[in-house]
Amino acid sequence: MTKLVRVENADTSNYEVVVEVWDKGYPAGEPDKLALTEELSYPTAMTSLNVYLTSTRYLVIKEK
Repeated sequence: MTKLVRVENADTSNYEVVVEVWDKGYPAGEPDKLALTEELSYPTAMTSLNVYLTSTRYLVIKEK
């Protein structure tokens, strides 16, 4: 099932947040593939509708 996910940069500092969307490698053993990168570069910035989870998709959220 597909799950739409929202991530917000809720910090008021100057640190930016990066959200990476990864697809698991297929067939098994293949490397995972980066599908999308979104930068949340200001406070209250939120991800777009392109950020969602499935059984083969995952997110990595980190500071830039």
